[in-house]
Amino acid sequence: MKFLSLDRRLAENFCWPLALAAAGLVLCGLVNLYSISLSHPPDAGLSEFAKQLVFAACAFAVCLAALAVDYAVLRRAAWPLFGLGVGLLVLVEVLGVSAGGATRWLEIRGFRFQPSEFMKPALVVIVAALFSAKEFAKKGLTLKTVAVPLLAAAVPIGLVLREPDLGTAGLLGFTALPLFLYVPWSRPLVFSAAGILAAAALWISFFGGMDYLLEKGVIRPYQLDRVFTHSNPEDDYNGKGWQIIQSKRAIGSGQVLGRGFHDGTQQKYGFLPAPKTDFAFAALAEEWGFLGCCVVLALYYTLFVSALSIVRRSRDLFGKYLALGLASLLFCQMAINILMVTGLFPVVGIPLPFVSYGGTSLFVTMLAVAGILNIGMRPYLYHADPVIPNPKVWEETEPVPLKERIPLVRRLSPPSEGEPDVFPEFRLPHIKPWLKYTGRRSTLPVPHAVAYKDPQIPI
Repeated sequence: MKFLSLDRRLAENFCWPLALAAAGLVLCGLVNLYSISLSHPPDAGLSEFAKQLVFAACAFAVCLAALAVDYAVLRRAAWPLFGLGVGLLVLVEVLGVSAGGATRWLEIRGFRFQPSEFMKPALVVIVAALFSAKEFAKKGLTLKTVAVPLLAAAVPIGLVLREPDLGTAGLLGFTALPLFLYVPWSRPLVFSAAGILAAAALWISFFGGMDYLLEKGVIRPYQLDRVFTHSNPEDDYNGKGWQIIQSKRAIGSGQVLGRGFHDGTQQKYGFLPAPKTDFAFAALAEEWGFLGCCVVLALYYTLFVSALSIVRRSRDLFGKYLALGLASLLFCQMAINILMVTGLFPVVGIPLPFVSYGGTSLFVTMLAVAGILNIGMRPYLYHADPVIPNPKVWEETEPVPLKERIPLVRRLSPPSEGEPDVFPEFRLPHIKPWLKYTGRRSTLPVPHAVAYKDPQIPI
């Protein structure tokens, strides 16, 4: 395996729907942020729109470079990346910058960033590396093997809770959950987990567990108030319910076609809180209306469906888990933010991927997309020269051992039914790469190859 693998064959499997959907969402975020920046110009320096444009350009360049690096190197770098993320979270406890009653940022020569954003993909990488190991592939999760991945997820979640940042801690948990559920569980582990969850629910509900969590500072009083305010925000109209009430008003005032570019009164006159970050979707809905929201949601749908198709096609277990974790990270972040803005979820500080303002968040989300594209571009193990045909030529009626039929492309696992590209004689670059999205097959002639039929190996 080469660290850099620039090959024309990688372009064959490039997932254009995924890349174009992500680019469309970034463009929507920039247009929305430009409209908001016109109403709230900065006192000095660059506007948020200009900064986000610079962040997007830098992130795009980094993503292009990341596509040339084989994603398998992340498996060897999993523990160093995880250790770096945990170290930055510990450093927040010592040298962190406080704002709004929370200490979540580190500042280096005027550049401020959130280490918890870096921890999101680092957690996905370490859990994917652990679950792709041989012991998990053979036995799945058991009472003996569950400790290490569970501890790897619990340590960063606990450190983020101390900042405090309940929203990001919950996002880390929701991101890792599909990976834990994808691995087969042993029966004793299922019964043990069910018993622990039932005991915890009884303790919190009937035996003062919530008071204990409040006393120890695991849950802060204002966080609990957000949950209660979510059910009926009108009871505290000018207090904790103000954010969600104004968000609903902004979304409702957009109606079908929206108020128009730079005509949103809620965000223009300061009624909508945090229109650039947490409530960017509400500002977008006010100006673009229901149809604009449908366009944005359709782009998200295209992105997630394309990501899951890459998960299904990946023949490498580590790549499959990594793509699933990155897709889960993007989906959970999107779902929590939109549910929060529409009043279906308590208010938490979770930005909308690709749309909300924030350099660190934009870098992480775009790198997550680059990681999924990287996995989709490498579903096979290639030989050096894909053009030379298989030297073993046979007739259909001639019995040939399976070892002599090994082509120049090695499969990583037994082929699945309906996937003829898993085990071809050899690979040639597509003249028309878009044919795979139309359901048509390329008519490129295959020289010096004799087709064969085998019920166990589809071609």
